Amino acid sequence: MSGKQIKLFLVDGTPGGLSTAEITNWTGHVLTAPRSDVGELLRRPEASRTGVYLLLGDDESSIGGVRCYVGEADVIGDRLRYHLRDKDFWDRVAVVTSKDTNL
Repeated sequence: MSGKQIKLFLVDGTPGGLSTAEITNWTGHVLTAPRSDVGELLRRPEASRTGVYLLLGDDESSIGGVRCYVGEADVIGDRLRYHLRDKDFWDRVAVVTSKDTNL
């Protein structure tokens, strides 16, 4: 099996903050942020794209101690704004979009 290179960018320079990730020769793009940085995430161009997202939060009753809500949207930012008001369990989000229009 051949290796892959992951390009990780810490947007604010700190681990655990807003981060982006890309794999060479893959059209996908991953963006992660703590809930406290979602406002900054929403200002990024990726937030206006189609994609899938995961809302993650601690939950002792869940397998592995983490609760995960998986969603999809034509405009990721619109759904995340809704979930900021509607769902309070999550403290981290991961967004998967495409670098182009082919995901």
